[in-house]
Amino acid sequence: MKRYIIALSILAAVTLLATLSVHWAAPDHFLRAMPMLAVYFTIVTGLQHLVVVRNLYRSPRRFVSTFLATTVGTLFLHLALLVFYFVSHPHQAKLFAAAFAVLFALFLIFETTALVITVRREKDKRRR
Repeated sequence: MKRYIIALSILAAVTLLATLSVHWAAPDHFLRAMPMLAVYFTIVTGLQHLVVVRNLYRSPRRFVSTFLATTVGTLFLHLALLVFYFVSHPHQAKLFAAAFAVLFALFLIFETTALVITVRREKDKRRR
């Protein structure tokens, strides 16, 4: 878990720097919500990973249902955030959607890779 936290922290720092670089390079395309999105995805991804991995170690059978439940819950949370922002800031919807999509893809790839590595390690431990 320590490696995961370090890797997630590095990804969070890189995405924060990337969002701030948008502010320096193209201030007219910067939204104050962009750095907050990076923090949001870091927290949600970390919590999702924690819940899923804890259930993997407890019971591999519950892993699948927990994984699906957290994935669906997270997607609904993302959808609620998007709808809320679109309603409250309709003039910034396109920029927000673009930033959201990029960060969503980055954190999804990161989390999928981390879970695959964790599941493989756990399978190897159980075989021994």
